[in-house]
Amino acid sequence: MEEPRQLNQEIVNNSFWNFLTTLLGKIGALLFVVILARFLLPEKFGIYSLVMSVTLILITFADIGINQALIRYLSEWLAEKNREKTASVYHYLFRLKFFLSLFLAIVLLALSYPLSFYLFEKPLLFYPLIFSSIYLFIYSIESFYSSLFFVVGKLNYLAIRQFLWEALRILGSLFVFIFLVSKYSVVGIISVLIIAVIITLIFLLHNLRKFFPFLFRSRFKLLDKRYRKHINKILFYLSVGGTLSIIFGYVDIVMIGMFLPSASVGFYSASMALAMGFGALLTITNILLPVFTQMKKERFNEMLNKVFKYTSLLAVPTISGLFIFGNYIVITIYGVDYLPAVLPLYFLAFLVLETPLSNSFKSLFTATEKPRYFVNILIISTIMNIVLNYFLITSFLKISPDWALAGAAISTLASRYFYLIGLSFYARKKLGISIRYSFLIKPILASMTMVAVLYSINLNLKEMNFFIGISEIFFGALFYFAMMFIIKGISKDDLLILRKIDFN
Repeated sequence: MEEPRQLNQEIVNNSFWNFLTTLLGKIGALLFVVILARFLLPEKFGIYSLVMSVTLILITFADIGINQALIRYLSEWLAEKNREKTASVYHYLFRLKFFLSLFLAIVLLALSYPLSFYLFEKPLLFYPLIFSSIYLFIYSIESFYSSLFFVVGKLNYLAIRQFLWEALRILGSLFVFIFLVSKYSVVGIISVLIIAVIITLIFLLHNLRKFFPFLFRSRFKLLDKRYRKHINKILFYLSVGGTLSIIFGYVDIVMIGMFLPSASVGFYSASMALAMGFGALLTITNILLPVFTQMKKERFNEMLNKVFKYTSLLAVPTISGLFIFGNYIVITIYGVDYLPAVLPLYFLAFLVLETPLSNSFKSLFTATEKPRYFVNILIISTIMNIVLNYFLITSFLKISPDWALAGAAISTLASRYFYLIGLSFYARKKLGISIRYSFLIKPILASMTMVAVLYSINLNLKEMNFFIGISEIFFGALFYFAMMFIIKGISKDDLLILRKIDFN
């Protein structure tokens, strides 16, 4: 019984730090974007956004599953207490990451001129793109070392790293706007990001030496050819999955841009950001990967059902809250001009449950070295997403532009839940894992009661303001958890495990 308790505590512990890290990231990103938008003004903010979009796409390709492979294989060999193999895998994957990141940085550097003057026809992009190639390389290496903290389960260091990153880029951007000439402000902001990521990289390396001193020794044994081929095969599927995920994630926005005005893209992006933001807070993919890797296969079913239980416990009331407060949240964060984002948000809200569950299944297939299964279903889901988006956007556009956005949201929702169901099917067929969907019943009952109470309160309100809204959210949360206690959806054991969170 001791091993299950330790694993449960490890997941809860790391989930807390993962949640805190994500929350810090979301708050910091919001403040950073507000500062940039206000100081850069539309034209230069557009230049910055375009530069970072190109850079982030290349950063995604610089990974191709290397970070996940690092977590998976180092977790395996550390569990076996085989330091020699651990060091060999680390050095092999690091070389792959280093040279791939360097190659893509050089590609971006070489493409800076043609992208600026010929493709986008925006000369102001040129120097920011040159600087962003440096950022691409350093950030890719930094993300590699961030992954190592998931291996040792020390996510509190990643929370500190996130706070440091957000503070540096926010304070640095203010420094740029106060002291730098306006014409160099975009280059100045990217320079701030480069300095910030160098500092966080130094912080990570300094602390990693405490946990992995043997990784940083100059002498290590090269991986044998056969094992390299094995890792490369897994990386191939992970890279295909990563590429498809980019298409899967952006096809709705691209198609909205094809059929609707640019403002509609902004409305949809705003609603998607909210839905995926809440989903990200509940996602523990990198936490589960080392746990599944070190766990006996007989316990996969038990552990995945625990993840499903706790995810449902939080996701279901969050979805209900987005239905009640969706319009107020949109107005508070984005302003009255973004009200068209509310309708697609009502559909995209269901991604709050799908996102963490799909990522948990993905971690399971990666840990068991069966990534081809989630890649197979991702291919079908991507095709389904493209077809549905085209059909529903063009069909609903005949009703109104707002319903065309709803059509894109419905397409995304349908294809993503098809992806989740497909993953569940493969998990049951190939790994003998069956999810207990009965865990959804009590959160749904408690959430429906909460919605009824809050709806009744809102009917008697003359007006809604920020303080009333916050009070209602806290009241709704307390009411929901009280209901869950009454109907025994939460036990004392669930709360006791939270009290043991390690803050060190």
